Amino acid sequence: MKRYLFLLLLFCSASFVFAQNFEQFFENKTVRIEYKHIGNSQMEKIEVENYRVGGIWEGTVTHLVEPKRMGGLQFEVFDALSGQLIYSRSYDCLFNEYRTTERGEKEVGTFEECVRFPLPKQMVKYKFTSYDRHNVPTELFQGVFDPQSTAYEPMRKEYKVKNLHIGAKVNDALDILFIPDGYAKSDKKKMQEDFKKFTSYIMNCSPYKEMADHVNIRAIEAYSKESGITNPNQNVYKNTLLNCSYNVIDLDRYLMCLQVWKMHAIADDAPYDFIVLICNSDKYGGGGIYNFYCTVNNVGDYSDYVIVHEMGHLIGGLADEYYTSEVSVRDFYPEGIEPVEPNLTTLVDFDSKWKNMLDADTPIPTPATKENKDKLGVYEGGGYVAEGVYRPMMDCTMHKIMYNRFCPVCLKALQEAIMFYSK
Repeated sequence: MKRYLFLLLLFCSASFVFAQNFEQFFENKTVRIEYKHIGNSQMEKIEVENYRVGGIWEGTVTHLVEPKRMGGLQFEVFDALSGQLIYSRSYDCLFNEYRTTERGEKEVGTFEECVRFPLPKQMVKYKFTSYDRHNVPTELFQGVFDPQSTAYEPMRKEYKVKNLHIGAKVNDALDILFIPDGYAKSDKKKMQEDFKKFTSYIMNCSPYKEMADHVNIRAIEAYSKESGITNPNQNVYKNTLLNCSYNVIDLDRYLMCLQVWKMHAIADDAPYDFIVLICNSDKYGGGGIYNFYCTVNNVGDYSDYVIVHEMGHLIGGLADEYYTSEVSVRDFYPEGIEPVEPNLTTLVDFDSKWKNMLDADTPIPTPATKENKDKLGVYEGGGYVAEGVYRPMMDCTMHKIMYNRFCPVCLKALQEAIMFYSK
């Protein structure tokens, strides 16, 4: 395993040699665009609400343009004078899940979202492009940001930041930020203990423990007016910092936050690439969306598994490999379309996935037998369906409630993501 991880590190380092000159185009500050994502299964649009500028740029200064799109939304920034693409990121969002639900067929939903990019030295043009589940692009919005004339609001700092694990400088590491929800001031001790507990869950799990020098973890110390988390199915409503709630998009265990603008405003106080919301609740639940945010409940037998599983979605763009649990999304992986997620395939374009990692004699598909229990292969069942979608291993942290059991394909995706944010 150590040799495999070392080879992956070499692969990641070689793969991301497309550095740009950060200082040519950008200042060491951050721009955040806050917008509303509105629509349903038939339509969608974006309405930009605010620009905020401040702090420093905490992300990578070398990998400004991502090598490939992995999310359903793509944000691109172009130098207005030359037309050169100078920054891009793809990500997923709660809206993209909502529109595949039964409710999304009947009702128009409005969701808060935001994107961040370094402050440009000169005027830039930007655009949002949406990709549906068939990977068909639709341009949603074009805009212009001019640092000399565009009206914006300054970012403000309010909360105390706690360092939990520091492996490298801000621009040389993947920066993870914990934000608590549902902790009243009387829960201060519990909150501090939970910060340490979840830090240990991450740093004792592969690949984070082998790549500790490339990972930073910090936490915002902030309190809610009430203790606990809203659970509408039990008629429980709490006044909390971010008003996280269960039963989002009509799935009882789906614990998410709809106040995304406020979440990022709170996060302004600390360096971060990814936000993890730690929710004070003993009810099993969580959620994770690629390049968006993830949540975890703090009390229970499986919280170690939940946080690394949801971070698999958040950081690695990994898909759920299970297919027997209840979900509210439908037709998430259409027949005849290769998923963008690295750990699923429909065999439409398996060459682009983990085919080169298989032993030469591995049958495709691979039988789910005792002999193949620990063998990398192509096993049917994943992405919420039992047929037509395939996963790399019979068991994995993205498939079952198993802590620290990412398969080689998922490990590779997470390692590449960590190295993307490192020099």
